[in-house]
Amino acid sequence: MQSRYKNRSMTSNHAFTSPRLRRLFCSLFFVAAAVAALGAFGSSRASSQNGSPNQGATTMTKIAPWVIDHTANGQQAEFFVVLADQADLSGAAALATKNEKGRYVYDALWNNSQATQGPILQWLRERGLEHRSFYIVNAILVNGGREIAEALAARPEVARVEGNPHIQNSLPQPGPGADASSQPGAPETIEPGISYTHAPDVWALGFTGQNIVVGSADTGVRWTHNALKPHYRGWDGVVADHNYNWHDSIHDSVGTLAATIRRFLAMITL
Repeated sequence: MQSRYKNRSMTSNHAFTSPRLRRLFCSLFFVAAAVAALGAFGSSRASSQNGSPNQGATTMTKIAPWVIDHTANGQQAEFFVVLADQADLSGAAALATKNEKGRYVYDALWNNSQATQGPILQWLRERGLEHRSFYIVNAILVNGGREIAEALAARPEVARVEGNPHIQNSLPQPGPGADASSQPGAPETIEPGISYTHAPDVWALGFTGQNIVVGSADTGVRWTHNALKPHYRGWDGVVADHNYNWHDSIHDSVGTLAATIRRFLAMITL
């Protein structure tokens, strides 16, 4: 009896695991696998679709609006590629002398630029792009279009891409130097700052700075100006002698510091 029950039980189990049940299990397995595959594909696709625009948006936020405007429609523009790695100059504060501080700052700025700009400079050279390296601000000036700006902004070592606009001011053109009068006219009024320092009171006592030589440092000095020419030490009323009376630090070759100072500090005789 027990044997027959056991055999019947085994036969019943065998019947339960018949081909029909196996087909059902296989069907459920394939359905589950298909659902999982579709889910993975959908997730990957969503990730792909969502990741690319975000990355593009991040790249564009690193580019200044001026660069975007001036590289539209295939235009070329100059822009600075500013690197994220800027030199740490805090160590200079612990040094004792000005020379030590200056050397530390220079070395830190220069070495940092040399250590970080190499891959970008190589990338620019390979594409024949006009560029110039700077080290005080760790940056590279590039002349290129929108694709170049975006490619550089997408690099992880680049912090931002800034424009380099050429700013031109409309300035009045100077008149001929020969038209300058020997003595400028008296000012119509005294500016508030001059009155505040009581300069008119000193002038009233007869002190007008006679025979005092004043050096003027400016990027826009015109010695032929009517207010300057009669007092310019290099002008004798007929011809001008600029030796040791004028120094052009932009167009002249750079000499020694002492020579530069000697040539510069004798311009206006009051």
